[in-house]
Amino acid sequence: MKSNRPILVSLDFSPASSAIIDHAWRLADSQGSEVHFLHVLPRSKHAAEAFQVVRNETLQSLQTLTGLPPVAGSQTLGFKHFIRTGSAASEIVEHAREHGIGTIIMGTRGRSRLSHMVLGGVAEAVLRDAPCPVVVIPEKCAATASPDDTSLETNLQESPDESFANPNADRIVDANRVIELLRRAIQWRASDVHIDPVGPDRVWIRFRTDGKLRTFCHLDQSLAAPLMMQLKLMADFDTTQTFEPQEGRLKLPATFEKMEVRVTIVPACDGDAVAMRLLKHEALPRPLSMLGMSPKTLAAVEEMLHFRAGLVLVTGPTGSGKTTTVYAMLQKLGSGDRNIVSIEDPVEYRVPGIRQMSVNNRHDLTMSRGLRTLLRMDPDVVFIGEIRDVEALEIAMRASSSGRYVFSTLHTRDVASTITALRDLHADSYSLAGNLTGIVSQRLIRCLCRECKVSAPTTDEERAIFLETGLEPPAELFHPKGCGACQNSGFRDRVGVFEAIVAHPDVVTAIQTGVSEAELRKLLRVTDSPSLGYDALTKAREGITSVNEARSLGWA
Repeated sequence: MKSNRPILVSLDFSPASSAIIDHAWRLADSQGSEVHFLHVLPRSKHAAEAFQVVRNETLQSLQTLTGLPPVAGSQTLGFKHFIRTGSAASEIVEHAREHGIGTIIMGTRGRSRLSHMVLGGVAEAVLRDAPCPVVVIPEKCAATASPDDTSLETNLQESPDESFANPNADRIVDANRVIELLRRAIQWRASDVHIDPVGPDRVWIRFRTDGKLRTFCHLDQSLAAPLMMQLKLMADFDTTQTFEPQEGRLKLPATFEKMEVRVTIVPACDGDAVAMRLLKHEALPRPLSMLGMSPKTLAAVEEMLHFRAGLVLVTGPTGSGKTTTVYAMLQKLGSGDRNIVSIEDPVEYRVPGIRQMSVNNRHDLTMSRGLRTLLRMDPDVVFIGEIRDVEALEIAMRASSSGRYVFSTLHTRDVASTITALRDLHADSYSLAGNLTGIVSQRLIRCLCRECKVSAPTTDEERAIFLETGLEPPAELFHPKGCGACQNSGFRDRVGVFEAIVAHPDVVTAIQTGVSEAELRKLLRVTDSPSLGYDALTKAREGITSVNEARSLGWA
């Protein structure tokens, strides 16, 4: 990403300084940015006069070191020198905030322990608190660092921990590497962690925050190999199996008692690729009124809950908050006069009063087998974590037709495509029309950061987008800017976008007669059921999100 915000280069006069400066010149040249060269002196107990001499000598050394001409072929670039006194990390961060720095470039020296998994000391503190991307360049990597890389990058040069010399001996390993990575992911409010090989000597780590993947760091293979080994051991994977995908859950210490981490490892070019899903066990689900539903959608959902039997489906892609919505609905039903049971993979909310069963494929407790068992427990309400196959759908339809109230989730685009997906699973149109109570389709979109969002008059193009959807365009709209609170993304947190229908007679007739997906979608608009795009634009009009974010759903 190009930027003309200043670049801050923190120098400690280590052997890597010259290479770091060269990288800074190249980055500044590619972006047209001013460069700030900074050295931080520790607070001195000596006399003020003596300390001033040290300060002047340091500034002279800094000017000599950085006063070299920019790289050949570049334009003349502006640069400044700064000397600050105090804690190195806090002064670097404070300078970045005061001067609106766009990128911090600094060096680091390796640590012997990986409890500082991604940098130790000063670099770690800067990386944690900086209001902008940080590029950390060890000495031997500085010359080859890409000048276009303004993402957060860390190249660690450490020897593998001795605990990996024989990792299978008694299966006892130090968990600091993986645990520290998880802690960093939690700090970033990440829902997923991706670890991918990018060549034989490097691994790329990214966090998914608010639905978007962002680079966290790069690791050298000397660190990545023991990290991957430890990850496999904590997930109880077969470390000798390198050609088959493996799935499992991490065994976490007591400090992570409210979190579950699902791990998937697949063989890829140059090594293993890892995806980790971070699931936080909430004490109680949020109520329906706090999910972001419009009054019309909320009224439709509450109408579904007045039924005593039938099938209710909550649909959307992975990570769209379907389970949160289902449990908000179950919470409304959980008055104590109904026996509510569930089979999930995994149990995300542990709710008192609901009998919850978790899938365990290792012990042959599949979704279908667990569901058959639950139906023998005299349930009034059944929650099936996900309908994945024909067998699960058949059991769900049989349960709903026998007078039970069945809730489940499905991966579909919207309400109309849900009917198509059910037909693809061989659901009979007459049976489906007779058992379906309602469908809720949803997505999650990013909210504008409340600390830095800015308003601007609505453009003609934006006005046309609203009019096309049937909404009155506002006089002004809000847009992302970026600040420290949102890690310069302009967005923080997410909100639900919903489409909901109740199986009224006209909808039932359409399903029973087998109308196409396109015809059903037209019918839903005629019956005044707002689409996902309509709901998203409504939130843009209210200043909750931006028009571009609303359009990222893929409609229009």
